[in-house]
Amino acid sequence: MQQSVLSGIDWLVILLLLGFSLGIGLLVRDRAGAGGLEGFFVAGRRMRWWFLGTSIVATTFASDTPLAITGWIAQYGIAGNWFWWGGAAGSIAITVFFARIWRSSGVVTDAEIAELRYGGKQAAALRTVKAGVNATFVNCVILGWVFAGMGKISEPFMDWQALLGTGLYSAFANLYPEALLFHSIDNTITILLLLFVTLFYTTLGGLRAVMVTDLVQFVLAMGMSILIAFLAVDHLGGLEAMWSGLAERYPADSGDAGFLPAQRIASFAPAFGEGVVGALGIPFSAFVLTLGVMWWTSGQVDGSGYISQRLYSAEDGDQAEKGALWYAFANFLLRSWPWAIAGVAALVIYPRVEIGQLAEEFTACAADNSQCNVQMEQCITDRYRCDIPGYTLLTTYTERVAQAGGETVQHTVYQEDRERGYPALMRDLLPAGLLGLALASLMAAFMSTVSTHINWGASYIANDFYKRLLDPSASDRRLTWVSRFATLGIAGLSAWVATFVENIGAMWELWGGMMAGLGLPHLMRWFWWRANAWTEISGMLTGLILACWNFLAGRGGGFAADQMSILPGWMASHPIHVICWISLAAALVSVITTLLTPPVEAARIRAFAARVKPLGFWRGYNVGQQQPVRGFWLSALCWLLGTASLYAGMFGVGYLLRLEPATGVALLLACALLLWATLRGLSLIGTDRAGLQRTKGDAALLQ
Repeated sequence: MQQSVLSGIDWLVILLLLGFSLGIGLLVRDRAGAGGLEGFFVAGRRMRWWFLGTSIVATTFASDTPLAITGWIAQYGIAGNWFWWGGAAGSIAITVFFARIWRSSGVVTDAEIAELRYGGKQAAALRTVKAGVNATFVNCVILGWVFAGMGKISEPFMDWQALLGTGLYSAFANLYPEALLFHSIDNTITILLLLFVTLFYTTLGGLRAVMVTDLVQFVLAMGMSILIAFLAVDHLGGLEAMWSGLAERYPADSGDAGFLPAQRIASFAPAFGEGVVGALGIPFSAFVLTLGVMWWTSGQVDGSGYISQRLYSAEDGDQAEKGALWYAFANFLLRSWPWAIAGVAALVIYPRVEIGQLAEEFTACAADNSQCNVQMEQCITDRYRCDIPGYTLLTTYTERVAQAGGETVQHTVYQEDRERGYPALMRDLLPAGLLGLALASLMAAFMSTVSTHINWGASYIANDFYKRLLDPSASDRRLTWVSRFATLGIAGLSAWVATFVENIGAMWELWGGMMAGLGLPHLMRWFWWRANAWTEISGMLTGLILACWNFLAGRGGGFAADQMSILPGWMASHPIHVICWISLAAALVSVITTLLTPPVEAARIRAFAARVKPLGFWRGYNVGQQQPVRGFWLSALCWLLGTASLYAGMFGVGYLLRLEPATGVALLLACALLLWATLRGLSLIGTDRAGLQRTKGDAALLQ
C-alpha cells in the first residue's frame, strides 16, 4: 500500500508548482502596477475569452469541491449534485443577458453599479454596504470553507515534524497562537505556506497574475481529477465492476441501516415522492425548487462578484460573452463527472458498514487501550504511517458524559466523514510521483480560489472605499499599493474566520442563504426601469438576516427535534428548502419595497441605458440607437437553447459512464445541435469595440 508520507519526488513536484506561482508574480508585477486600479483589478481590460472563461472555472474549482461532492454522493446520491447543477441555467443566463453589459459598464467592482444605476444617497449607501459585506463577510465565509477543505486534504500527507525536525516543529507549535490554528499544527503550516505563495503573486501581479496562474492550475487540477477517477475505477476492475459492486454493497434494504441503496445513489434525479429525506437522499420537492427557484434567486444569477470581475476584464463584449459560455460548459459538462465517479468509487472501495465498524473499534480503543491492536495504536500515534485502509475517512470529536456523582468525563469518539473519501483514494491508490502531482493539483485549486477572492475582496477596499471616500485624486502608484495592502488585510481576516469552520457543506448552505436575498433585485436592476436602490437594500438585508439567524440557531441548538432550520419541519426537510424559502421571502420584500418607494429619476435611467444597452422592460428609456441589436425575446430563446444544450451534454456523458451508450450518444448529439443553434443566435449581435470602451462622454452622462 502507498505510504502516506510523501516521497522525495512528491515533494519535488509540489515545490515546482510553488516556484512557478512565485515566478508569475515577479514576471507580471510591473504591468500590474502601471495601470492603477484597472491594471491591478481588471488586468487592463485586455483578456481573451478562453483566458477569462478558464479563470472563472479555475476559481470555482476549489480544493474543497471534490470533498463536498464526495460527501453529498454518500448522503444524497449523484442527485445531490443538483445543489449546484441547478445553476447551469443561471450560467447560460450570464452568457446571454449579462456578459456584454458588464463589459460595457466599465466598472472596477460590481458594487460600483449601484451608483451608476440608481444615483442619490441611497445608492451611495448601498454601494458602501455591498462593498463592505462582500469584501469581508461573504468573502470570508467562502474562504473559510476553502481553507477547511484544504486542511482535510493535507491532513493525511503533510508530516511537517518529519520534514522540519522535532525541535523546529515544537518551537513553532509553542509560539503559534491557538486562536489561529487550522485544527492541527500540520494543517496550519501547510495552509500558511500556500497562503504565503498565493499572497506573493497576487499582491505583486494583481488580477493578471491570478489569471495566468489560473490557466496552468486548472489544467493540472482537471487532469488529475480525471486521473484519480480513472485509477479508482480501474482499481475496482472497470465501470461495470464498480456499478455491480455498488449494488452488492448497498442493496435495496440499505435504508434500514441508514444508507442509500445503490439505485438511489446511481440516479441522476430524485425518486418521485419524498422518499427518504433529511439525512438521506434529496427529496423531489427540493429537486423541483432547485430547477424552478434556486438558480434565479441567487445573487450571482447576473454574474455579480468574481465572475463579473472577469467579464469586465474582457477585451470587448464579444470576448466576454464567449468566455462566459466556455465557463458554463467547462464548469458543468467537463468538471461534474470525474468527481461524481470518484465519489461512487469511494463508496465501493470504503463501504459505509465497514467504515462504521472501524469507527466503533477506534472509539473503543480510545476508551480502553486493551481494545487496541498494534495497527490501531500505530494509527493513533502516527496517522502518517497508518496501514489500515479507511482510517483516513475517520474524524474525532470529544463527547462529555456526566457521571452519577456530577463529574464529567470526556471520551474521544471516532466517526465517519465521507468528505475525506477523496483524499483517502489519493492516499491508497496513487504511487509516488502521482501522489505528489495529485496533491499539487489540489493545492493549485486552493491557490486559484484564494487568489481570486482576496484580489476581488481587495478591489472593494481600494475602489469603493479608499479612492471613492478618502482620496479621489490618488495616483496609480498609490492605488496599486493600497490594493496590495488591502489584499493582505482580506487574506488575514479570511484566515482567522477559517479557523472556526468545521463542516464545508454547512458553509455552502450559509452562503446560499446569504446570496438568496439578492437574486430577484439583481435581475430587476437590469430588466426593469422601476427598480431602485431600496430594491436591493431590502432584499440583501432580508437574505442576510434570515440566513445568519438560521445558521446561528443551528449552531446554538435552537432547532426543535423535527427541524433542520428556523422553519418548521413540514416546510424544510432539506437545505434547498431553507434557501428557497429565504429567497422567496426576500423577493417578496424587495418587490413590495420597490412599489412603495419612488423610482429613479428619468435622466439617470436614460444615461444608464445609453451606457449598457440593457434588455427588458425600460419604458422607452432604451429605444432608438440605445436598443441592442439582439432583442430580449431572441436572447431568451438563446438562453433556452443554451441551457438545454448544456444539460443534454452533461447527462449524455453521465449515461455513457453509467454504461447506457444509446441514451448517452443521443443526448450528446442533441447537445451539439442545440449548441450550434445557440451560437447562431448569439452571433446576430455584432462586436462594436469602440462602443464598449469607457469613454469620457459616458462618464459625464452618469455624474
